[in-house]
Amino acid sequence: MKRYLKLTAVLLILYYGCTKTAPESEEEAPQTGCKPAFPGMNVTYENYVKNVIAINCTRACHKGGNSMGPGNFTSYAGVRAYVDKFPARVISDQADMPMGRAPLPKSTRDSLNAWIGNCSPEGL
Repeated sequence: MKRYLKLTAVLLILYYGCTKTAPESEEEAPQTGCKPAFPGMNVTYENYVKNVIAINCTRACHKGGNSMGPGNFTSYAGVRAYVDKFPARVISDQADMPMGRAPLPKSTRDSLNAWIGNCSPEGL
């Protein structure tokens, strides 16, 4: 009887361990605390935001080191650290970034807003 119980316990552990697996990548892992506001829009850092940032932010100001602007926007982590400032400083009609220039085109600002509203995803 003890042998039967031990065998059953081992089989249950093996079964549970094989059926309850972790996501295979970070992309599949659910993001806690954020529900995408624009689920139909596939705007990610890699497929859109990275290029906007490179053209408008990192050329002169936000490239880290001794650059004029704070932060290093040459990586997703660097941009993500400042994303809470984007609505007022970059996206609004009264945006003061890019510094010394007119605000970004409305379509670009709308896409950045969708990216932030969708929890600022990184991947494609």
